[in-house]
Amino acid sequence: MNYCNILTECRQLSENPTAYDAYVLSWISMFFTVLAFGLGVGISVASHSAATLGYALENGVDSFSSALVLWRFWGGGKEGGPTEAQLELREKRASIGIGMMFIILAVVVGGVASAHLDASEPPEEPGLLLGLSAPSVLIFLVLGVLKYRVGKKIDSPSLAKDGVCSLCGSGLSFGVCLGAAFIEQENYAVWWLDATIAVTVSIGLYFYGLYTLIKNAQAGNLWWRLEFWYTPKSRRTPMAEKEELDKAGIDMTPNKV
Repeated sequence: MNYCNILTECRQLSENPTAYDAYVLSWISMFFTVLAFGLGVGISVASHSAATLGYALENGVDSFSSALVLWRFWGGGKEGGPTEAQLELREKRASIGIGMMFIILAVVVGGVASAHLDASEPPEEPGLLLGLSAPSVLIFLVLGVLKYRVGKKIDSPSLAKDGVCSLCGSGLSFGVCLGAAFIEQENYAVWWLDATIAVTVSIGLYFYGLYTLIKNAQAGNLWWRLEFWYTPKSRRTPMAEKEELDKAGIDMTPNKV
């Protein structure tokens, strides 16, 4: 495998991306996050590592956010596919949906990690933890940077947030890797390290998700109303469609948060 060519292609992708690139990138992300979720759940049960469970849950949410981004770009640019207005509406819903998932993830992972800290439980099976976390640090770091940069380039906040989710996965992987390395050397004085990193990442995710919801509410997107999540049925005229979107509390100016 020529890593120089891979790095060159990644750089070109982040500099001149298209909506199709975002679509393909989301499929790649789905593959790795689903795989990491399955492995993370299994290893967290065997190792009693809070950060590994947080890693698994984060990848579960990352899989969901990647699915939302896939849905956002699905059929775009094809004849008979969704219109630009429909894609923009998907963008808003996907972006807000990912923000909500950040808050849920933060509460669950932060709660689990806090419980492990309170119980003073050091992680077990450091070899398994290192085998899972070491490659994940690099994989999700690269995926996160690419998704964030491509999302910014093509004005897709949902893809950029999906990138943040992958970067958090890389951070949790680093916490697992660091903690496991100390345990491998029989240094139990820092048993709390991976759980502490999980709590720190959770706090960041919580406030980022909250910021997303508040900014969208201020922009006129009434995401707490059921009408926001349903596409208006009327397609009689552009004016009729706009009136129904306004009634549903959806601001159709391009989303930036």
